[in-house]
Amino acid sequence: MTLPEVYFYMILILMQLISFAILSNNEDLKQKKYFSRYFKITLAFGLIGILMEVLGWNYLCDFQCIFIASIPFIILILSKGIIIVFRKIFNKEPFQMYRNELSDGIWVKNKGDLSNSFYYQIFTFILFIVPLVSLSVLFTLLDNSC
Repeated sequence: MTLPEVYFYMILILMQLISFAILSNNEDLKQKKYFSRYFKITLAFGLIGILMEVLGWNYLCDFQCIFIASIPFIILILSKGIIIVFRKIFNKEPFQMYRNELSDGIWVKNKGDLSNSFYYQIFTFILFIVPLVSLSVLFTLLDNSC
């Protein structure tokens, strides 16, 4: 493996670590300033993926670099959409749980009530499953075209 390939994969791995941070700390997405900060960062990642593809710095199949670089952006949009849907349908603020305790974000403290733990557990399950299934289906469709 050459040095440019190593840098390429390191950049993609860093982007996926950011995806994991977004997915596991969705309490921050409820405040507009943190959502807009994440939005700008993840949009920049997607643009970096496009730039890597245009410059030919892609060691994957066509468009897989763009897809993998856009995963944080897709997860951000899906997570925010799930939060909005849960607020509208159930008229309750959804909070994420981790090991039967309320999970805090990086900057925002979780202010949920454990009396609604079943609702929070459903929300947490949906929050992890929907992006994983959606991204798996999209990657499978993209991989078949390779």
